[in-house]
Amino acid sequence: MKNGIRNLTASTHVPVEKGATFELNKRRGKVVELRSTSCLVLWDEYLDQETGEIIHAISDTISNDDFCRYDMHGRLTIIRRPSAAACEGERDRSHRTEAEIGRMKFRQAYVEAAQQLIADGAVEESRAGFVAQADRIISLGAIYYNRYLAKKAGIVRKRGGAAINLGTHSSPPKSVAHIYTWYCRYRRGGPNALFDSYTRSGNRACRYTDAERVLVRSVINRRLDEERCSITSILSSVHAVFKVHNENAARMNPPGQPLNTPGYDYIHATIDALAPIDHAIRTRGLSVAYRDMHGLGVGVEASRALARVEVDDYTFDLMVFLIAVGVWDWLRPGEREMLGLDGTARRVTMSAAIDVHTRCIVGMKISAGDTKSLLRDTVEMIFLDKAPIADAVGAHERWNMHGRPEMIVLDRGPNYITDETYDLLADLGITNLGAPAKKPWLRPFIERLFKTVHSGFAQRFSGRTFSNVVQRGENDAAARASLTLDEFLQWLVRWILDIYHNTEHAGLLRRTPAEVWAQSQAVSQLQGVSREEMRRVFGIRRHRTLGPSGITMMHIRYQTDELARIFLAPPNRPKSLEVAWWPHDIGTISVKVAPDRWINVTAADPMWIGRSFDDLMMLRHSLAGERDRSDAVKARALAELDAAAYRSKALRGILPTIVTDKTYEHYEADFLRFMSTAERAFDAPEHVDLFDGIIDLSRADNTADSPPTQTLPAPASQSATATSAEDNDDLME
Repeated sequence: MKNGIRNLTASTHVPVEKGATFELNKRRGKVVELRSTSCLVLWDEYLDQETGEIIHAISDTISNDDFCRYDMHGRLTIIRRPSAAACEGERDRSHRTEAEIGRMKFRQAYVEAAQQLIADGAVEESRAGFVAQADRIISLGAIYYNRYLAKKAGIVRKRGGAAINLGTHSSPPKSVAHIYTWYCRYRRGGPNALFDSYTRSGNRACRYTDAERVLVRSVINRRLDEERCSITSILSSVHAVFKVHNENAARMNPPGQPLNTPGYDYIHATIDALAPIDHAIRTRGLSVAYRDMHGLGVGVEASRALARVEVDDYTFDLMVFLIAVGVWDWLRPGEREMLGLDGTARRVTMSAAIDVHTRCIVGMKISAGDTKSLLRDTVEMIFLDKAPIADAVGAHERWNMHGRPEMIVLDRGPNYITDETYDLLADLGITNLGAPAKKPWLRPFIERLFKTVHSGFAQRFSGRTFSNVVQRGENDAAARASLTLDEFLQWLVRWILDIYHNTEHAGLLRRTPAEVWAQSQAVSQLQGVSREEMRRVFGIRRHRTLGPSGITMMHIRYQTDELARIFLAPPNRPKSLEVAWWPHDIGTISVKVAPDRWINVTAADPMWIGRSFDDLMMLRHSLAGERDRSDAVKARALAELDAAAYRSKALRGILPTIVTDKTYEHYEADFLRFMSTAERAFDAPEHVDLFDGIIDLSRADNTADSPPTQTLPAPASQSATATSAEDNDDLME
């Protein structure tokens, strides 16, 4: 047993018997002999419809395991069993309709009533005997038939006065002679002999001639197009063509045979008789017909979380006020302009990423302007833990759906067919699957998500723009807009986490996306990437000059021992280095020190470890306008400092140079010795007091009752000096 499903490939029971007729892979055969491990089969002659090849009748051996395997995959069809109730040439019970079985049960009820009365000796087994006791047979038959209806309806004992619905009820037979006929047929052929032939009754031949049918089809083929004209319009065209044809036939010598003009029902039936594909192509076009009618099979499947992620864009059918309030206060005017926060009411575009296996939204970005960078930002968000976003909006559920996807399915739009996109996914080892345009079934989950967002979220607010001018009418969406961007984002995140992720999904066996995500994590460990990879793939690349304090970016100094050694290298050291700076982690940068080598350099100030660019911007906003000194104080201090520096440099010129070939390495090590970096603070051992663990035992005898004190033992070289110094006077006297 695997995953709670029993293995059905092995079975000890063979689904066929001797003499059974079956169909296997569209070829019919008959079981001639049963053996211990196989069956001897006689195949009928077979015509391959695709190749036109005729395969002659032949005997063959099929193992019992193959029969079971074909049966499990639905490839085996039993045509007839010799022990079945159906006679040769008769339809099997499984092919009968519910109405046919109901009529058979009605006749069987009266036959069983006649059998009971014959067994009791109340009715003679003859036509005259049936006629003589007609009332008794019909009365008892009605009772048996009502019992059958009650049993079929599943009715149990009900309390007195409760209404009982037996469903469709047939009237008793008008003549007992019919019951005697049914009784005779039942004795000869059993219950199957009571089935009627109503399904084969009636005149199914068309009353119109071939010429009339051809003329009708020619008009339909000419009028049935993508304009989707009405049947009444096609009917008028058919009548006009028939009228012209009959007038021309009347003028002929001798006069021709007039044609019968068909009516509305025949035109309607002829249009319905067209193949569905032909009708769809004529009325909707080939591309739309292929999109809506092609076979999907099992569709797109994923066996684990993040095995397949679909990404696409969706423009909300909703006007939103692009006003920066609340958490947006720290943005500068230029930054607000870059985000499109100009106070107007506009539609916003969402780029979303959905995990196919769990149906969880693992990435989402909103833009009111240019959407070219949305894909990059959305893919980046898949890797990030979005729990802080959920906490910021007060969501009840966590947004911890993140990790490294194995495959990302993209649209073939202009924003996705770029070298940057291909390189980005290739660097992270993600398979890139570009779905062709106008083929929504290749990425059905993201398409269905946008429909759910539209119906479950956007339609709740005022300011809808609608899909076309007909639906919009006189509705002024901008005037009816009621949401600011801040409110829109907060409610959208709340709707995703608290409602969408906790709603039962039919495609998940009525489980919620959050439940499936939790179960998927319990079964398999999700993959991730390091911060270094995120910096090199999603980071901003710049060239920076290396100085004695390291590299400075956004007014933050980055320095490590290895970077300092590179600065102190011989004169052929690079003048500038390529740097990868990632806004989501400004505590560390990646520096390219060789054509194929990057190193990680941490910020010299540990306060920036693990911080983001937003943290820096909010700190800058809080410190804006604060100054330690006035401009006049700064100017005076700088002037005095410059004068003192000039005097020191002038006096230094009379001293000899102390750096030589022999002392260079000593000074270089000295420069690194007392440098303080975040890297060294992380590697440093825990602080220990200098006097911890050392006990003075010399006073143990004299002060037994006092607690021992701690002292630092003198080095061996100093013991003699300390002894001889006892006779000297105190140096401080």
